[in-house]
Amino acid sequence: MNRIGCEEANLAIDPEVLSRLNSIVTSYFLESGDFNGIPAADLPRRAGFPDAQTRQVLETGLNSGVVELSFASKTGNPHIKRLPVEPVETQRALLATEDIAGICVYPSPASTSTVISQTYDDRPYTKRLALVEAQLVPVFFELIVLERYFRDPRFECWFGDSNGNISIGDKAYLSDDTPEKDKISFKFGIGYDPKRTRVVAVFLYELAALSPEHQQAFRSYEVKEPCVMNSDFERAMIWGLWGEYESVYNAFIQEQVEINRLCALIGKPALFRQTFEDHERPLGFSPMLRATGRDYQEFVHLLDKMLSDNINREFFRDDILLEEEVQRKDGRIEVRALNTITLLERWFSERYRTSDGEDVAKTIVSSLRAVRKARQPAAHAVQGNVYDPTLPGLQDRILGEAKQGLTLIRWALTSHPRAKAYEAPEWLDGDKIVFF
Repeated sequence: MNRIGCEEANLAIDPEVLSRLNSIVTSYFLESGDFNGIPAADLPRRAGFPDAQTRQVLETGLNSGVVELSFASKTGNPHIKRLPVEPVETQRALLATEDIAGICVYPSPASTSTVISQTYDDRPYTKRLALVEAQLVPVFFELIVLERYFRDPRFECWFGDSNGNISIGDKAYLSDDTPEKDKISFKFGIGYDPKRTRVVAVFLYELAALSPEHQQAFRSYEVKEPCVMNSDFERAMIWGLWGEYESVYNAFIQEQVEINRLCALIGKPALFRQTFEDHERPLGFSPMLRATGRDYQEFVHLLDKMLSDNINREFFRDDILLEEEVQRKDGRIEVRALNTITLLERWFSERYRTSDGEDVAKTIVSSLRAVRKARQPAAHAVQGNVYDPTLPGLQDRILGEAKQGLTLIRWALTSHPRAKAYEAPEWLDGDKIVFF
């Protein structure tokens, strides 16, 4: 036992004091509203022992499995149990040296389990907090758990690849037609199961704030296998650090922004009519929530709209013909507008060669053609709306190839004499672009 340096501190602890300590700490925790720890400095007055005995009482409580301790030096805010507490040996060592003002006391899970009974049976994640689990413990779910929110227009959803948030919209929140159970909001992140399949990670405190009905819905999709959080999500949400990586989705969007910048430098209209930086990113431009043919088809359709359908025909005017004459079966001549992929291929074929003199126009547009082909009805008929666990990987592949196609366009445009001063963002050509 640690020597406190005080005669009173060396006295044996009255079992009645330990019983009062258990009762006070447990009651404070359960009645605080947010499952807070009680400041250690408040305990002598509440439990009826001298201030000088505080450390000895707490050490006895630790050894007896009655309490747990949180330290400001370790967590910043000891009033909230953000992370699991240190091992008992470490808690004892810190108790001997830390300022009492920076220590908060929590009941043990055994202490609360005898009190809460069936209080939280309809709220499984609130119950876990009541059993003294840490607030930032991640719980993992199948991706499909989010689908109901993304397809419900009452909810405002944002998904940034490694993390996102969902909240009932203001209009729905204020509407008398919206049940109270649905007036919820939560943040989430991406995690991985042992096969590196994407799952949803939600911290326990976010889940505990949901209505009983939504907690029960989440529990039905809980993944029981051991999972891990995406490293960037963990860095940001637990440790307050910047992420190390950029997503392919963000890189795709940035490529279009940079291509339009280059167009301005070389004196041409923007190649893309719209870019999607900041908050203009389409909601469906994200990893699929359900591995079905329908979800894959919806993504490919959106990707083609962001690519081929988004190309500005004015970029090519005065450089190449935008139409061609086609002889019909009846012998008449019909003028048809060339599609944007053909225009892009012909423009590069006439104006760009590699240093070896090679025409790579077909290579530049090949990924755009692949997206267009995948969008065609024949491709849809093959997939239907079947469940296929390989589809998320197929989505990754087609997006990765599309992003690379944009990179080739950017690299080609940088060879223009007027683009000598152009510099791309360093990360865009780095090795930190990943699929979360």
